[in-house]
Amino acid sequence: MKAFAFFCIFIFSISCTSRLDYSLQIQEALSEAGDNHGQLEEVLQHYGKNPADSLKLKAAQFLIANMPGKYSEYYDTPWQNIASALYRWNDIPNKEELLTKHNWGELKIEEDVKFITSEFLINNIEMAFKMWKEQPWGKNISFDIFCEEILPYRVGKEPLENWREKVLVSFADLNKYFHERSSISAVEACYKVNKQLPRFTWVGYPVPNMSYSMLMSTPRGTCDEMGALAIFVMRALGIPVVRDFTLQWPNRNIGHSWNAVRDSTGRYVSFMGAESPPGESHLGTRLAKSKVYRCTFAKQHNILDIDANIPPELRNQYIKDVSFEYKGCTFDVDLPIRFPSSDGVKKYVYLLSMGKEASGIVAWGKVNGHKMHFSDVGKRLLYLPVFYVDDIQLPATYPFRIDDSGNIHLFKPDMLNLQSVTVSDAGRSHPWLYRMQLGVFEGANTSDFYDKKPLYTIEDMPSASFQVVRITNTTPFRYVRYVSPKGGYCNVAEIEFYAKNGKKLIGRNIGTPGSWYNSPTTCDKAFDGDPTTFYDAAEGDYSWTGLDLGRSQTISDIRYLPRVEDNRIVKGCTYELFYWNGQDWKVFEKKTATGCSLHYQVPSNGLFYIRNATTDTESNKFFIVRNGRQEWL
Repeated sequence: MKAFAFFCIFIFSISCTSRLDYSLQIQEALSEAGDNHGQLEEVLQHYGKNPADSLKLKAAQFLIANMPGKYSEYYDTPWQNIASALYRWNDIPNKEELLTKHNWGELKIEEDVKFITSEFLINNIEMAFKMWKEQPWGKNISFDIFCEEILPYRVGKEPLENWREKVLVSFADLNKYFHERSSISAVEACYKVNKQLPRFTWVGYPVPNMSYSMLMSTPRGTCDEMGALAIFVMRALGIPVVRDFTLQWPNRNIGHSWNAVRDSTGRYVSFMGAESPPGESHLGTRLAKSKVYRCTFAKQHNILDIDANIPPELRNQYIKDVSFEYKGCTFDVDLPIRFPSSDGVKKYVYLLSMGKEASGIVAWGKVNGHKMHFSDVGKRLLYLPVFYVDDIQLPATYPFRIDDSGNIHLFKPDMLNLQSVTVSDAGRSHPWLYRMQLGVFEGANTSDFYDKKPLYTIEDMPSASFQVVRITNTTPFRYVRYVSPKGGYCNVAEIEFYAKNGKKLIGRNIGTPGSWYNSPTTCDKAFDGDPTTFYDAAEGDYSWTGLDLGRSQTISDIRYLPRVEDNRIVKGCTYELFYWNGQDWKVFEKKTATGCSLHYQVPSNGLFYIRNATTDTESNKFFIVRNGRQEWL
């Protein structure tokens, strides 16, 4: 009996000693795992037995050390219920009934440390190593890169599955093709795989986190879903692929994500998963960006001060700044702090992307004494450095902008030196007018427009004002719509249909679901009565928006307004000119327009916008005055 007790104590001491050998991160993961800690330890012990598995042991340690905080999020219902509900989401006004009939169930959350099995982790490690070693380009991939860009068992918060096995079966032909070509590169392999991925239909609503199988069966979603599918397939085939993103586009309350593949030299070549191949232009490379970040599996510890007030946009510790890899995002900014926070100078300062319609925190910077520094900032955009205290943004200095040469222009208004300026849209170009040329208005009496009849075709490019057309077709129609020409993205600001008695017709909005990169510019904007909003479709060719009138009616006239910039000055309307005084927007002058322009004496080096006090509408952009001329930002 004494011998047995001694044996148990001996075994327990060995177990405790081995636990103490684990890194602090792994010990924390095992502690958080609770009853599941045995599954994680089994993986570590499995690879700790054989010295030949030392690299696989390091891979297991990497996964387990970075596992806390990762989880699956899913609805407790068969996937087909979710997929079928999403397919008609934009067209169904009663969303609650739609969810009830499709039995979406409850949202479930499962933490990886508490639910993941040793079998799943070991299988993931084995398959990842196999592809890393077998693919021709694998020799150019270091272990550290392998851990971040091939090894991870998940992409986001999707339900876990053995996706590597499924990919290798579905893409066996490409895998065989790669093995037979010893000189093929990871970028070339990525190009071939991306061409084989399903083309997604953009949606204008949030979708659940999807696994590989879900994505393949329901290719509907946003850039995040497209990028996730690319990562699943590429990594299963041993291709090092990551997700890059920008937190927010200028003047849009939305960001964007895309992919990048690592080449043999260590350079990353960006592409849009399931859409555009590596090296070709895509939205992530075309549009101006403030910053670019990369999703990581390992924790980054970006802001080291645990007591720092961190804006919610930057609390994700699984991202790293890769702005320097992107053209136009390589400028460093050093500025003096002009407005210290009320409780003293902070350790960190943040960068607000300052858009007229949408602003958001996009970066962090460091404070050194009474100066601040931001690294790798995008040019041509408007920024405001701010402190973040108790969920409140406090300006640290005046707004600034970086020009093409890297010069910083600080917009501090000089109230003692005024300059003349004419505020007007006269002579300004409206780059979207061509998008309505060859567009067609149609009527029908079936909701699918199977019996459609043309009402009017826009033969020439319209002007920037409301257009009125008389309709000669006297057939009554219940459904009416505008169909965009090829490449038109259904860009229209307002549409109005009128009956023979001159009464404006109303009805339920119908149209192509979604919008350009999931922005707020959906098809209902063409009927909201606001000329400053517009429809910008997800698909460039033949998207449409219209009305279900409830019953068949004869259309006598159609009024439509193309997508144009706002800020038009209307005679008789009263306007307020706002300027940024360093802390807030203040009214500089208020006057009534006597024509299509306004004349002001404004502070030099100021930042401005116009508000139509009569209609309670504001310009959708800021402007500055350069050499006596108005310049929209």
